[in-house]
Amino acid sequence: MSEAAVICVDIGSTWTKGAIFRHDEDRFSLVKRASVTTTTDHLPDAFYGVLNQLEPKRDWSEEGRVPLYFSSSAKGGLRVAVVGLVPEMSLHIARLAAFSAGARVVASFPYRLTRSSVAEIERSQPDILLLCGGTDGGNERYVTENAQVIAASDFGGTIVYAGNNLATDAVADALANRKLVVCENLMPEYGKLNTEPVRNAIRTVFLDSIVTGKGLSEIVARFGVSPVPTPLAVFNLVQAMGEHLEDWQNFAVIDLGGATTDFYSFSEAWFPESDAIIKGIIEPKVKRTVEGDLGMRISAESAFISGGDYLRTALGDEGVLSLQDYVHRLLQNPAHLPTDPKEIEFDRHLAGACIHHALLRHAGTVEEVFTTKGPVLVQAGKDLRRIDKIIGTGGYLAACARNQQSVLIGDQMPEAAEKVPLVPQSFSYFADRDYLLPFIGCLAKDFPKQAALTAVDYLVQSGDQVQIPSPTLCKGGHFL
Repeated sequence: MSEAAVICVDIGSTWTKGAIFRHDEDRFSLVKRASVTTTTDHLPDAFYGVLNQLEPKRDWSEEGRVPLYFSSSAKGGLRVAVVGLVPEMSLHIARLAAFSAGARVVASFPYRLTRSSVAEIERSQPDILLLCGGTDGGNERYVTENAQVIAASDFGGTIVYAGNNLATDAVADALANRKLVVCENLMPEYGKLNTEPVRNAIRTVFLDSIVTGKGLSEIVARFGVSPVPTPLAVFNLVQAMGEHLEDWQNFAVIDLGGATTDFYSFSEAWFPESDAIIKGIIEPKVKRTVEGDLGMRISAESAFISGGDYLRTALGDEGVLSLQDYVHRLLQNPAHLPTDPKEIEFDRHLAGACIHHALLRHAGTVEEVFTTKGPVLVQAGKDLRRIDKIIGTGGYLAACARNQQSVLIGDQMPEAAEKVPLVPQSFSYFADRDYLLPFIGCLAKDFPKQAALTAVDYLVQSGDQVQIPSPTLCKGGHFL
């Protein structure tokens, strides 16, 4: 392997993939790639299997370091439960912080923890429980009581506390016999975001505790490098592209997988000229959400249920019944690939449902609210209307690009609604045809500009400009 080359490996739930890149002056160039089935009982086996395909003549047991980066989403990835206070404030910020750290939020609870809430936490077995609530000097009662409830539970993971600083001692006393990490408040002042300390704390817990539990410590010891959660690698790449590429100031990434659909956006969340006032917080410029019920294989059944209305509109009642039979077959064999035009069309509409709902859940909304001074427009969440580029990645969307199959994005948006979704209005679609973004994302932290340039080099523009008509507010007027 050339001295100017680096190896990137991504350990996924189903496939472990690797690539060699040559490090040129201002970017990276793909030299070779390989993939093997993930060995869930011992993740390093698949890791070394990929390395042996990339460099078959090399003895990977010999001493010496190689330039290597790796990410992992295997064994459920990084699972976080969130306990906050007000749904639109501290709880919402905590979810955003967990998403931006590459986590999958498996449960979230506002206000006071109930017995059923604790039972759900124990059942879902998150790696981390993120406890927050109250501004500094504000409400202490809820976080203190919630800490006491957690202390009495059977939850065995790590607790990260990022709430009211005045409650820190009480929380620490209540959780004295638990694995506790204390960091700065997520929302020290009303409406002020402070997510970086929480992101760092989650990453530290991932490296110190979870890496060992998921079988990655052997790789860390051998190569002297630490993994990142795969979604964090992609998040870092999205941030690098937006910060270093002038033409990529308003874009989104859809990562459609077998179990989840991740949606990333880089754009300002609110524009003063929109004449809308913000409800809750102004969301961050770089945002990630992940939908655990939307996926092409492992989550196909829940995607079928969540996308029921969308699928009935697309396929009709009879078509939906046929799709249901197909989904049941997928549950028996998640590795199944479509074998005829009908199954290809089923996959296309199932993907359309996943993308449709992931987009609507990521986007903010605007509604008309009547006050004593007359009607006003109120925005909640992020305004995506200026997004002018969308990237599709993940195994299915990459295959669509290679097979020149169209992707459904933005169809079936409501023509009128009391809450209008702030979705992109006109965008170009780019495909990660070779499914390289997770690899390139591994490089984004150390080589942000080079990684950003490399990502764009390997994207393939697909189709014409996509137009999504703006819905009309039902209560009388257009949102301009």
